[in-house]
Amino acid sequence: MPLLKVEGVTAGYGDMEILRNVGIHVEAAEIVSLIGPNGAGKSTLMKTVFGLLTPKSGTISYQDRPIHGRKPHDIVGLGMCYVPQVDNVFTSLTVEENLDMGGYLLGDRERRERREAAYEFFPRLRERRRQRAGQMSGGERQMVAMGSALMLQPQLLLLDEPSAGLSPKLVDEIFDNIRSINASGVAVLMVEQNAKKSLEMAHRGYVLANGENRFDGTGRELLADPDVARLYLGG
Repeated sequence: MPLLKVEGVTAGYGDMEILRNVGIHVEAAEIVSLIGPNGAGKSTLMKTVFGLLTPKSGTISYQDRPIHGRKPHDIVGLGMCYVPQVDNVFTSLTVEENLDMGGYLLGDRERRERREAAYEFFPRLRERRRQRAGQMSGGERQMVAMGSALMLQPQLLLLDEPSAGLSPKLVDEIFDNIRSINASGVAVLMVEQNAKKSLEMAHRGYVLANGENRFDGTGRELLADPDVARLYLGG
């Protein structure tokens, strides 16, 4: 049974339908990439999976439990965390305080242990643990946001545009971080503007266009598909 299964989901904002009959699945400990043009519904799908939007139709199950219609805090409790593209850190708090906020439900000892584990994934954060997040670069803030999400040891991590606005060097570093997180056993579902790079590291991928499924396959298959390359990869 897939870790996450989305079937026939239609969703949007008010009367505006953004997603129409979309289906995806994520297996345990794999990376799945969502790509497609702007306005395709990728971020809307992430928000719907995480309970920020309620689907008009269709089903979403996590660990074989229905979660469509459930609130985000309930979904976090089941072992799923979400890192949005913007407003994903507390800018007035230090790195350490941000991590502790991610683990606010934990006891003191467990929170310290999880914080140390986050520093293992992101050594740069250990060096800057007393620095306010608002004084950090975009890439460093992204590390803080992912580190905070990992404090609750999710089985599935949702990442919305983790490389947006970053320099090529920081993009490579963030992608290396994602590989390390996945290698530890955490499944990753990510929306990513750098389609080629995300498919190169993904076990599988989905292409959305106009709110609908357009292509799916392994990362390698999608990279090799001439229609995907022509329409969505700039090749």
